[in-house]
Amino acid sequence: MTKEKLSNYLTDVPKPEAPATENEKVVRLALLSARRSAAIGIILIALPGTLILLLFLQNTFHLFPGLTRWLAGSGSFLPLPARAILVFIFLVGFPFVAVAVNLLSISWYRYYPSRRELVISIRMRWPNILIAVIGSALAAFYILHLLADTLLAGK
Repeated sequence: MTKEKLSNYLTDVPKPEAPATENEKVVRLALLSARRSAAIGIILIALPGTLILLLFLQNTFHLFPGLTRWLAGSGSFLPLPARAILVFIFLVGFPFVAVAVNLLSISWYRYYPSRRELVISIRMRWPNILIAVIGSALAAFYILHLLADTLLAGK
C-alpha cells in the first residue's frame, strides 16, 4: 500500500466507540431543545411581565385600563378568590414553568448503578440561564410583594 492509499484509508475508517457497559447506563433527560425552551420561556415570562408593567404604569400615571379594571372586579363574573388564584397562577406559575423548562433543557443526568451515583451536568447556554434567572426574579418579586402586603397591611 502506498502512503497516499494508506492516508485515504485511515481518513475513511470510522472512529471506534466503546459500547456502554451495563454499569454505565446513561439517562439523558432533555425535555426540549435549548432554543425551543428559550422561546417558550420568553413567552411565559413576557406575559406576566407585561401585566406587572401595566400595573406599575397604572399606579405611576393614575391610569385605569380595561385589563386592570377586570382584575379589580368591575366586569368579572368570577368571585374574588377565583380571580386571586388565577392571577397567582399567572404571575408565579408561568415564570416557574419557564424556569423548570429552561433548566431541564440545559441539564443532563447520568446515573451509574454500580457506584450508586448520579452526575448532573449543566450546559452553559446563556439565553436559557438568563431566562431562568429572570423567571425566578419575577416570581420572587410577586411573592415578596404579597408577603410585604400581608405583613404590613395592619400598619
